[in-house]
Amino acid sequence: MTIHHDKLAYGKLASLTEEFSEDRLLEMVNSLSEEEKENEAEAADAGKKEAETARKKDRQK
Repeated sequence: MTIHHDKLAYGKLASLTEEFSEDRLLEMVNSLSEEEKENEAEAADAGKKEAETARKKDRQK
């Protein structure tokens, strides 16, 4: 098997890497945590609405 070394590809790959400071990583984690909380709240609201709709249908019967 022949391995071809492409120096241009190495340069492109190296330029895609990014160093993150601890502060930046903490910001990212906090942002994800906030999004998760919002998604959980939306899911809970949707569940309540579904339950309310089901109760209304049961009352109509």
